[in-house]
Amino acid sequence: MFRKIVKAIKEGRSPVLFTAIEGEKMGQLAVSDADKVYGSVELIPDSCSDKTWPMINNGVLIEKIITSPHLILCGAGHVSVYTAKIAKMVGFRVTVIDDRSDFANIERFPDADSVMNLPFDEALESIDDVNAFYVIVTRGHKDDRHCLEKILKKTYTYCGMIGSKSKIGAVYASLLSQGYASEQLDTVHAPIGLSIGANTPEEIAVCIVGEMIQVKNSSKCGSEWDESLCQAIETLHEPYAMVTLISKHGSAPRSTGARMIVKKDGTIISSIGGGFGEFEAAEHARAMLESGLKVKRYTCRMNNTEAARNGMICGGEIDILIQITEA
Repeated sequence: MFRKIVKAIKEGRSPVLFTAIEGEKMGQLAVSDADKVYGSVELIPDSCSDKTWPMINNGVLIEKIITSPHLILCGAGHVSVYTAKIAKMVGFRVTVIDDRSDFANIERFPDADSVMNLPFDEALESIDDVNAFYVIVTRGHKDDRHCLEKILKKTYTYCGMIGSKSKIGAVYASLLSQGYASEQLDTVHAPIGLSIGANTPEEIAVCIVGEMIQVKNSSKCGSEWDESLCQAIETLHEPYAMVTLISKHGSAPRSTGARMIVKKDGTIISSIGGGFGEFEAAEHARAMLESGLKVKRYTCRMNNTEAARNGMICGGEIDILIQITEA
């Protein structure tokens, strides 16, 4: 089931995963991908809203699964160098586009997943990702406008454009005269980034990535599976534990749907939030891999006393489901 999900998101789809989290069926899975359904079909309700992912319905955790967010940097100048570096650090896939070969190269962007030395129109035409974050930071008004024209015709989670209010106003006026709707332009973050008084390229990069994180974490568009998790699911040929955070209370850092894999040797791939909660979950997972127990649900309570004893600055409570996969 997990491999079917990885295949779907790599092909640009957002499958829905149904996981039984209580009762006799606890741990059973179903996947709805396009017009196909796999697994325990009885877990799938007759209907459910797609506006509140993830949700729990009659003992079933329902999640739309999405791949990690994809930053597309239109322009390879100084701001992009630092934006790519910071974005990669916080989990974005990064693509850089520029038509100048001395700017668009892997030596300048060692942290990028892809560097495209192509005309902007041609490069943008080849990108189709529903979890796309477009950042327009080209060298001039003309290229900014051309990029925005292309992007407004796409599906995206975030689009931001750098520039002064007068420059942005000129670009918007041009697009409105071409028939673009003001409602489309209202979806663009311009001037780009959080208002923190940034001046240097490094500071501007911080405010851009900060705004992208804000949008990503408020969109509630689905449960994010990062690259390390997907790669492990594809390549592991041994039993492993899939650890899922199914609910939280208090100040626990991650939200419902956070996942990590624990191997028999104790190796952890991805994260459910770090700290004591993650350590305890990994210990439970290793014990299950040794004992043969296939599924377990438990609550990790990090109250003030336990938090203080384990060196944490805050408490919280997380509800965890652990499933053991077959080889």
